[in-house]
Amino acid sequence: MNNFEMFMINEEKVNILIIMKTNEPPFDYLSEIEDSLREKQYTGAVMIDELLHSGNTEERFIYGYFDGNRFDNGKFTFEFVPKKSKLREPVCFYLSRDRESLEFSILTTRQQKLIEHGCVI
Repeated sequence: MNNFEMFMINEEKVNILIIMKTNEPPFDYLSEIEDSLREKQYTGAVMIDELLHSGNTEERFIYGYFDGNRFDNGKFTFEFVPKKSKLREPVCFYLSRDRESLEFSILTTRQQKLIEHGCVI
């Protein structure tokens, strides 16, 4: 099982969104993420959605820059993403189909029910 999935997106600041499919920190998988980005021959901004690790908090989205070879580890920042943003959709769509990951997440029961019913949090 892949512990993350990448999506090409067209946002002002970001072109790739990575959703973490595990409750472990994304930095545990940084070398695998870098390998995938190198395979895609990607250079640019990356947003990581770590909903399963941090919950629906201010630390849910992590912004970083990939230089074509690696991330600059000292330059990751937490980013505020508005509730209506399309960046929030992919992980909720994934979780609505993977009940086991949803049930074993740190999300509240209410948040789990919202996702099960197709809501984006």
